[in-house]
Amino acid sequence: MATPHPRKIFLWLFPLFLSATILSVYIFSDHLTGFKLSVSCNAYNFEFRKSLAEDLREIQQKVRKSFLNKEAPSPKLLLQLEEIVKRLDPEVDLASVFTQKGTDTDSLDVCPEVYNGTKFGYPFYEKGWVLINCTNVKPLRSVVSVLVNTVAYPKQDENHIETVIKGITETYPTVQVYLATGSVNVMKAAQNYKNVDVVLIDKAQVAKGWNILVGKASTPYVLVARDVFHFTWLTQLERQIRVTSQIPYVEVAGGSYRNFSGHWKAGCVQTTMKNYVLKYQEGYLHSKNGCMFCDYLQGPFVTKTSLFKLDEKLPIQVVFEDWFSSIIKKGSLVMSCPDAMYFTTDYWSYSKITDRNVWTPLAKKWELNQVLLPGGVKHSFSCEDIGVTCKAKSELLPLCCLQEYAYALAFFQKFAEAHNFTFELDTGSALGGVKFEGVLPYDLDGDFIISTSGIDILGKTETVDYFQKNGYTLADYEPKKGYARLFFKKFYFEIWKMGDMSNKRYLPPELQKQETFTKANIGGYWINTAFSPGLFSRNRYGREILKHSQSWIKLGLSHSFIEYNPGSFELCKKPEHHACIHNFPADGNIPFMVKLDV
Repeated sequence: MATPHPRKIFLWLFPLFLSATILSVYIFSDHLTGFKLSVSCNAYNFEFRKSLAEDLREIQQKVRKSFLNKEAPSPKLLLQLEEIVKRLDPEVDLASVFTQKGTDTDSLDVCPEVYNGTKFGYPFYEKGWVLINCTNVKPLRSVVSVLVNTVAYPKQDENHIETVIKGITETYPTVQVYLATGSVNVMKAAQNYKNVDVVLIDKAQVAKGWNILVGKASTPYVLVARDVFHFTWLTQLERQIRVTSQIPYVEVAGGSYRNFSGHWKAGCVQTTMKNYVLKYQEGYLHSKNGCMFCDYLQGPFVTKTSLFKLDEKLPIQVVFEDWFSSIIKKGSLVMSCPDAMYFTTDYWSYSKITDRNVWTPLAKKWELNQVLLPGGVKHSFSCEDIGVTCKAKSELLPLCCLQEYAYALAFFQKFAEAHNFTFELDTGSALGGVKFEGVLPYDLDGDFIISTSGIDILGKTETVDYFQKNGYTLADYEPKKGYARLFFKKFYFEIWKMGDMSNKRYLPPELQKQETFTKANIGGYWINTAFSPGLFSRNRYGREILKHSQSWIKLGLSHSFIEYNPGSFELCKKPEHHACIHNFPADGNIPFMVKLDV
């Protein structure tokens, strides 16, 4: 896909931002409208403006990310901006970047269509839009090939395969079909059809079968007819080709589908990959020409032949999820046209819902701690599952590390209570409790202070052995200095001896017992922190403490007491990573949170 130069895209985006801003001021200013809004209107006005502000902030972050990464913004941003302007003034008719490409009749892949009116298809509306009988159109056989992979079909469903082949050859008699099968009987039956090229594939190599089939195709487009058991004119193949060939940036177009028992779905799914979580949500936010913009399609689809290649190392249940994630990341747009309908049977839904193991290789490839599926299904993966450690680089700490951090503090607090010594979160860890109810997700280490009796206990052999037995390493113990470090998964806490605790100095006398120390919620555990953690943090770090800044070590400062200049992050080494720190705002905690609703 040809990618516009980033500078040109930004020059185009600026007027849209300006238009949105001016329109919002114009429409919602009391001074300009000349009347006083009622209480109810003011309430609506506030909520509407707040909604727009949230949308614009999201867009601003995405544009900023593209600018920092020196790449063109996703075409989806243009959809979002157009939607905002239309919400501000429905009469505004923007020259959409998604306007249909010019139709040079010498290079049409399929003929245009025209709508014949609301009464043309009465009463059952099996027709309404009809193809124009154009002459300068490419032969369909030179435009698209059909790929059918039945390697994983159970034996009892093999009788449907010839039905599919027959349906394709009757509906599109000139189109070449490439069929992969693991059955000799199916292979023999398919050889009776002249436009069908059959490949015999081992049943364990489903993804390889798809790659072999697409490698045989010489047409610019292929129909990936996955899991089909019937094929009729309802597929509307020309419709999907028209979408991919005429709407800019769209490189995949599919349709709706129904199963044996008649259950129908549009098949359009949105995905969000952010901060070690991949979330799937059925539905759509934008549409064009009666088709939905999607991130993932649940049914068959038409795509560019050069684009389609599956990762053969992954389980067959998730190879399409991986492929869609890859092309979306590269800027391709995907659409689903629900007026096109396929007949499919889903062989993989049950295992995807019930068996997290089919997702583990995908989670490892993309470094995901959680996969959230429609219907509230959640698959979680540990640091070990996905091969990550808790050593902060230029990405946010994985979710599993945030959990391990909370577990470690809860373990230490329980140990301290059992051995009757006190400790408190200190410096960056106290600040993390204030801002994130946990560790600062970009921090290099944790910090707490400990009483004199506590540091002595940490030096005992039985203490070291006990911690080791529970997965933690006590090291760098210096009794004279009053210092030690507690390690887990390449993350560590610095522990400093302090003659007194802030809770014992500044809380009312009756609250100075350890059980009534001020406690911060750290990942669901109430952990001892400074007497007033907000005041402590503001006095320790100075200005704008609620804005974010990386560790003094990351910033190359000489020591930790140099005053920070918060509000920005250093650039990532892997800017394309879904947890790249400079892709997040350097203020607020909500953008860092993982929304678990599906």
